[in-house]
This record gives sequence, C-alpha cells and structure tokens, in this order.
Amino acid sequence: MAICSGLNQTIAQYVPSYSGMFNAGLFYGSNKSKAQVQTIHGVAYKGWFAGLGGGIDDYFQQSIPVFLDVRKNILNKESTPFIYVDGGLNIVTKGTEENWGKTKMESGQFYEGGVGYKVSLNGKIALNFAAGYSAKTHEVKTYQKRTIPTPPYILSEWILGNTEKYELQRFVMKVGLQF
Repeated sequence: MAICSGLNQTIAQYVPSYSGMFNAGLFYGSNKSKAQVQTIHGVAYKGWFAGLGGGIDDYFQQSIPVFLDVRKNILNKESTPFIYVDGGLNIVTKGTEENWGKTKMESGQFYEGGVGYKVSLNGKIALNFAAGYSAKTHEVKTYQKRTIPTPPYILSEWILGNTEKYELQRFVMKVGLQF
C-alpha cells in the first residue's frame, strides 16, 4: 500500500496544474510614476509557469497590454526567488476627430522582465514581490482634411500629416497574489 501511495504522489508532481495571479504595481520613468494592474492565468509544471495575461497600463498613454508570461522558480521550495519575462501587444484605443483633422492610435509592443520572490502563505496561495524593466510602444498618426480651393470646396479626403513613434521605457515594482 505504501508503494502505491508513493507512486500516486510522484505522478501528481508531474501533472501540470492551473495557476493564476493578480498583480498591482508602479512604474517609474521620465514621465512621472503611474500605476499598473494585471491578471495572468496559465499552467504550472515543475517550477515553471506559462500563462496569458492582460491588464491596464496607465503610463503616459493608457493602454491594455495583452501578453504571454513565462516564469521560473529558482528553488524547489514553496517560498522561492523567481525570474519572469512577458511579451505581447500594447493595445491603445484613444483618438480624436475634428472638422479639420483627426488622430489615430496604432497599437505596438509590450515587454517586461524581472526578478522576484514568492512567499507561500499556505501552500496554495502566495504573495509575489517583483521588480523589473518594462517597455511599451505605440504610434500616433495625425491626418488632415484636404481642401480643394475651387467650388464645390470638397473636404472629404483625409491625408496623413505626421506620425509620432513612442517607446516608453520604465522600471516597475509590483506585488501580486498567486493562487
């Protein structure tokens, strides 16, 4: 009976299991400090975690990052240091339109990486403390209406006037609840 119990325990250690987390953090960069919230859900297996995440990033231009999160526990313990890396899309949605011109926001990339420490609270729930580097990109395109100088003065064609590219780099510190 003891052999069977040990076998079941060994098999259970190698089965991927669901894991999720909620994170809140602060960005520090040249554009003041701003907040971030994230939710990430995926699978854990042998000290590794991979999941899909999304959130709200309020640094400079509010956006919605959607990303793949991969992390690795350094030690084979319930409380352990870890490393993580995120990569995906930075979705921006705001734009304006007036009679004379409009702006269009183009989504870009989101990436982040860092180190942290996971503190186990009861074996199933843990607190994560992390610090790292984060960046996001997007473009702002400005359009103007083309005016035909003779009657009937048609103002129906939009012409691209300017494109501004933004790459926002910042440090991030965050705390999260993992379950």
